[in-house]
Amino acid sequence: MTLTSELPNSYHPSVVESLEQAFESVWATLYARAATDGDEAKETKIRLSRTLVALAADGITDAKELGSKALENMVLTSR
Repeated sequence: MTLTSELPNSYHPSVVESLEQAFESVWATLYARAATDGDEAKETKIRLSRTLVALAADGITDAKELGSKALENMVLTSR
């Protein structure tokens, strides 16, 4: 599963680009702290993808804001 497989077909290419940038940025941060392979990493990537798509559905489309809100959400929900 990739980030783009989570997206509806109606997102503008600029939003898709922002989502991809945010994913890469947040994953780089999480990668330093999480298991980097196996099922845990795969599940973390899926959670991150779904979190970003939900944020975009709520109208957040700036890559930096998507990244910061997704990271915040990931940290809060992992406690």
